[in-house]
Amino acid sequence: MVNDDQAKVHIKVYEDNAGAIEIAKEKKYRPRTIHFNCRLHYFRHRVEVTREISVHKIDTKHQPADMLTKPLREEDFVRHRKMVMGW
Repeated sequence: MVNDDQAKVHIKVYEDNAGAIEIAKEKKYRPRTIHFNCRLHYFRHRVEVTREISVHKIDTKHQPADMLTKPLREEDFVRHRKMVMGW
């Protein structure tokens, strides 16, 4: 029995790395991309087949996740913090 009462959700993933976008959208394997685990296949399935996830290019200066992943200048950190906090 199928339950149609579940909410339909569409997730937008914003990525500033061109290589990551290509890996998410294309089924091309290169020598350095051979050993991906099942998480990549699950993600690709959601992008290509069910279309629950869409991957979008974003400029690095607008990527708030950078404040958690790389050293930033103070003004960049403050700008990203304000984005995340909704200020």
